[in-house]
Amino acid sequence: MSNHNGQVSGSCRSCTLMLMYRCYKKHWWFHLIRDPLVAGMYLMAFIHGIHAKKDYICHDERCQGCIRFMKTALLERSALFRFLHQLIGPQFRRLVGNMMQEQDMKDAKQRAAEFMQKQQAHKAP
Repeated sequence: MSNHNGQVSGSCRSCTLMLMYRCYKKHWWFHLIRDPLVAGMYLMAFIHGIHAKKDYICHDERCQGCIRFMKTALLERSALFRFLHQLIGPQFRRLVGNMMQEQDMKDAKQRAAEFMQKQQAHKAP
């Protein structure tokens, strides 16, 4: 949903930022896998003129810097990104899923639900 400045409200089902921080904390080598992927996303976003921090509204300071918004925009605008996402995404999700415990996933879903409640409260007149 866009506002008058062309910004879009983000939406989440699970807090990616929380899960990634937990992966980094639990597994020192996770940076070696994820960081090059994120760098590639930033490069592709730059090429496609995507400015996720300016284009997406975040009403929760904890969500600033989350790449979910950039990923969403890349999926919409880049055929190459969609191809790479289909190729790499399932293996990456499986890796993260194996690294996390059930409680980590529940915490991430709870945090996303809190974020969405805050988004809805800001939309109310």
